[in-house]
Amino acid sequence: MVLEVYFKGLSTLLDEPGDSFPRRSELKILRGKTLTKTPSWHKAIVLVELAKGQQLRLIGWQLNKDGEWRMRQKFNISKGYALNIAEICEAYANEWE
Repeated sequence: MVLEVYFKGLSTLLDEPGDSFPRRSELKILRGKTLTKTPSWHKAIVLVELAKGQQLRLIGWQLNKDGEWRMRQKFNISKGYALNIAEICEAYANEWE
């Protein structure tokens, strides 16, 4: 499973355009994939553009009482440990099969 994901490429896996996600004006989201969305939460894995290049992030936005989406959760995924995360997630998912 993990190797299959590596060969698909980010553009296939992150199939939602960046403007479909809530964001602050200074955060440029290129592409992403919604993981879960409820009336009060939107969680996704997104590819963002930074001054130093691109970065993959897990982000959770929460709808506040004023009806505005605010980032409440953020986890940066470094290329250095992305494969470790993928292997652990695959093992966890396989436990439920």
